Amino acid sequence: MRLPLHCPGPHCRWWKHKHLHGPEDGETWGCQGQPGSDWPALAGAIASGEPQRTGNRKKLGYHRKKPVTGGGAASSRERTRRSAQARMRNVSQWRDAETGGSWLSNMAAETDGLFKRVLVPIFLPEKCYDRLFVQWDLLDVPCLKVLLSKSLGLGIVAGSLLVKLPQVFKILGAKSAEGLSLQSVVLELMALTGTVVYSITNNFPFSSWGEALFLMLQTITICFLIMHYRGQTVKGVAFLACYALLLLVLLSPLTPLAVVTLLQASNVPAVVVGKLLQAATNYHNGHTGQLSAITVFLLFGGSLTRIFTSIQETGDLLMAGIFVVSSLCNGFIAAQVLFYWNAKPPQKKKEQ
Repeated sequence: MRLPLHCPGPHCRWWKHKHLHGPEDGETWGCQGQPGSDWPALAGAIASGEPQRTGNRKKLGYHRKKPVTGGGAASSRERTRRSAQARMRNVSQWRDAETGGSWLSNMAAETDGLFKRVLVPIFLPEKCYDRLFVQWDLLDVPCLKVLLSKSLGLGIVAGSLLVKLPQVFKILGAKSAEGLSLQSVVLELMALTGTVVYSITNNFPFSSWGEALFLMLQTITICFLIMHYRGQTVKGVAFLACYALLLLVLLSPLTPLAVVTLLQASNVPAVVVGKLLQAATNYHNGHTGQLSAITVFLLFGGSLTRIFTSIQETGDLLMAGIFVVSSLCNGFIAAQVLFYWNAKPPQKKKEQ
């Protein structure tokens, strides 16, 4: 049944009454002159097929009696369902005409839902999302810290995919690993491995340590390339196999938590000794050789940022302390890169 666009009264609503003479006797739709029309409630009543009884049921306008023919209870219910769906479409059209188009509000709701799915829980917990973007409390400092920390952390993780690639490409392009200290790279690999194992064991958020995983993979690649260009390819392959086995053992339940914590604590001397070895190599050679300036400066900036994110997301002072030491060491290497910027490695004389 198609409802008219307007009831006759100034405050009226539709009501539905099923005759009580029998289940298939018929039903009546009428317009009831009552103040306080509640169209959402009416729409729900129409969809469910329940009778809408109001006041004294005085019919002021449109009235139609719809007889129900035979066909069984199932067919009767099916006809009722279809007619209810048709009436719902008519009610929806009426609402759109009266409110100026509710599709705008629906579109806004869908956009807000999509925005929330992007932010929660990747960047913000739901309570912080409500405070910042529902209550518009933009001065909520704890939630702003969470948003900043998550954004910086994920940015570092994304950037770590490319941090050491310039170093890898520089070695491959020159077909030489001159100026790189193998011992320094191995100690750096040890520190990164400790961070990855420690973070996985303690279930830290991936945004607080994810870059260590990608840096670890790139560092093991640099280790192999150094050995390869020194004529020790077989030794490099054996090193990769032993490292993979060691990593599986550390991540297995067989390794006690105390051992994992000790490995993480050993990162401080490993980072310091590794960077000092690289600094000593640079000083001895009088240049930085194939050391990539882009990689050095990215590592320095990333370690500085990690001091804040590790405190904010994990609260682990051991992890934050390691990044403090790493920032100091990376800053020293960055200063050497600037100092030896114009220094070039001596050209090797070609054999006659």
